[in-house]
Amino acid sequence: MILKRFLIVSIGVVGIAAFLEAQPTSEPTLNTQPTFREHRIGESAQEFFSIASVAERNGMLSTDYCRSYRNDPKMKQAIEKASKKSAGDPSSLAAKTAEGCGSIQAALAGQDVEVDALFAAEFVSGQVRFVAGHLASATFIVKAPFNDVVEDMTAKLNATPRLDAETFQNSVAAIVKQRRAVWTLPKTLVKLSELRSLEGSDIGTEVSVSDPEMTKRRTNSLN
Repeated sequence: MILKRFLIVSIGVVGIAAFLEAQPTSEPTLNTQPTFREHRIGESAQEFFSIASVAERNGMLSTDYCRSYRNDPKMKQAIEKASKKSAGDPSSLAAKTAEGCGSIQAALAGQDVEVDALFAAEFVSGQVRFVAGHLASATFIVKAPFNDVVEDMTAKLNATPRLDAETFQNSVAAIVKQRRAVWTLPKTLVKLSELRSLEGSDIGTEVSVSDPEMTKRRTNSLN
């Protein structure tokens, strides 16, 4: 099975399918790390934002977008106004842009920070996390059935996952069984979690890719 079948689902899934598209790989070693849509865990923020683009901006680089946003007097005023609002609307464009551009600056400066996928459209959804200016993790959602994503990821990583399931009670007191798949590779941990609606229907798969040592260093730095 290949990821081309995802292309007929939706425009959003096209981006995710391309992100997961299988590439020729050898057995994972300490010196070979899997790449995801031209990104790899551990790459520098400079590498990451040399290609990261803004959603709904026709592929405009996030760094260029933030630069132009700040240089526009009206937009600059909107940013300053949004940043001064202690109880402002966090969903507003000005607030999101101010926060996102600030996070990009922090990542490029070598800080620990999370950046919304709005500023990395290749991920379509979710967040990416930087630790000491390097990509430590990425979390996003694939709008495709769990089994299909597991099969595609297995082919991409050239490794067999550990499968398990978790049973829990959702917000409407229904018992839900969530399937999971985990790949443990040198310096890379990949997790898939099945997503279901309150009614129990399949609504996609959450994908998490990280370097456990990097994320652990971030956690320790906050203690």
